[in-house]
Amino acid sequence: MTQRDPYSVLGVSKSAAQDEIKKTYRKLARKMHPDRGGDPEQLKEVNAAYAIVGDPEKRKLFEEFGHEAFRPGFDADQARQFRRYGGGGAGGNMGGVDIDDLLGMFGGGRPRGGFGGPFARGPRRGTDRNATLRISLHEALHGGERSFRLGGDKPLTVRIPKGARTGQRLRVGGKGNAGLDGGPSGDLFLEITVEEHPLVHVDRDDLEMDLPITFVESIRGGVVEVATPSGSVKVKLPPGAAAGTRMRLKGRGLPPAGRGTRQGDLYLVLRPTPPPAGEELDAALEALEAAYGEADVRDSLRFA
Repeated sequence: MTQRDPYSVLGVSKSAAQDEIKKTYRKLARKMHPDRGGDPEQLKEVNAAYAIVGDPEKRKLFEEFGHEAFRPGFDADQARQFRRYGGGGAGGNMGGVDIDDLLGMFGGGRPRGGFGGPFARGPRRGTDRNATLRISLHEALHGGERSFRLGGDKPLTVRIPKGARTGQRLRVGGKGNAGLDGGPSGDLFLEITVEEHPLVHVDRDDLEMDLPITFVESIRGGVVEVATPSGSVKVKLPPGAAAGTRMRLKGRGLPPAGRGTRQGDLYLVLRPTPPPAGEELDAALEALEAAYGEADVRDSLRFA
């Protein structure tokens, strides 16, 4: 199947800023999530597109080489050197340089003479492979092991570290492309993508989650028990909490995962929720209106 242009998949222009790409991806991911009736295959395609253009470095590689940049064993530096030799003329010969000899210079072929010296035949290490490993938020929080298969290869089992972030790379030694003339195999590098969760949004080290509360709780405040990704906690709500109020639960985000990361926090966004309609509610609202109906809450809203 032909790979589609990631910009077309996300519905953004090639000149779109990273923030615009990120916002568009979030909307699409929520809309297409299976828990909301979306198509899992479309979601995979959206995730794959964002994995490319959502990362500034990968986006540069795509602009330079297209989808070829993400094929197993691709080496950008070798590809640039290859272009300097003329780009590949007719018959596999570039200005008198045989393509097999040139590939031998870059570790991808077997020189047949003509260059000599450092390009003589001998054991050579295989090239590295690159792939994407998509993990759940639960796996990012707690770590674990994942078994998977790349193409027709034998199944691999890798350990996902606790606190894994999107963009983090895992190295699997000796699982890259085979070496030449008895040389060792290259390595496999897996780039992690934490999949979008229907309730919890990941923002670097922190997590964010909507917290529905009743109208009474939004007015009076109180203590409520909240289910979080790392277990239930009791949260004290402030009286008069407006919709969109953010509450920080320190240390309830992603665990630290090495250099450049920290113990994240969980932010609860309060969402007062209307009660179901009914006679009892109507009576309560009438009493409330009789007591406070004369207050003009929009008195200060003027343009003059």
